[in-house]
Amino acid sequence: MSDIRTAIVSTAHRPDSQSLRVSQVLKDEFLQGNADIIDLYADALPMWDGVTAATDNVSKTLQTIDQADALIFVIPEWHGMAPAGLKNLLLWCGAQQQMAHKPVLLVGISAAVGGAFVIAEVRSSGYKNTRLVFTPEHLILRGVGDLWKEEGSASGEEYLSKRTRFAVEQLLDYATALKPIRSKLVAAQAEFGNGMS
Repeated sequence: MSDIRTAIVSTAHRPDSQSLRVSQVLKDEFLQGNADIIDLYADALPMWDGVTAATDNVSKTLQTIDQADALIFVIPEWHGMAPAGLKNLLLWCGAQQQMAHKPVLLVGISAAVGGAFVIAEVRSSGYKNTRLVFTPEHLILRGVGDLWKEEGSASGEEYLSKRTRFAVEQLLDYATALKPIRSKLVAAQAEFGNGMS
C-alpha cells in the first residue's frame, strides 16, 4: 500500500492545537511518516462565499487533497460541534470534486469525554456535494491532552493504539480498492453536480 497517498486534515483553526499534535502522531506512528498534514490554522482558508477566487492557501490545500487517495479528518469537539473551518473546507472542495470517491477516516477528539457529536455531525451532511466516502470505522480520542504525549507512547496505549492501527489499515484498504475506479466514478456524476437531499 506504499503507493497510497494520505492527507491528514487538522481541522482546528487555533494555534498549538491537540488536533495538530494528534495528526502528527497519526502520521509518524500509524502511517510511518507517509502522509501530508493540512493544518487549517497555519493554512487558514478564506470563508467560501461562492464568489471569492481561491487564494494561494486554498490552491495549495486543494492540490494536496487532490493528490491524496485517502483522507483523515482530525476534528475537535468545540461546544458539541465541529469547527467551522472543516465545513468551510468542504465547501471549497464541493464543486471541484477533489474529495469525491475518496475514503475518509473521521477522528473525533475531546479534552474531556466528548467527541461523538462531531462524528455524527460530519457523517450526516459532509458527504453531500463532496461525494467523499466515510469508512465504517471512526475513532474518538477522549482526554486527548493526556494521550500519546511522548514520541513512541502510542505503544503504551495498547487498546486505543490497536484500534487506531485497525482503522488506519482499513482506510488504506478502502483507498486501494477505490483508486482504480475513482476517475470513472467522478466522470459518471458529471450530470449530477449536487447530491440529493
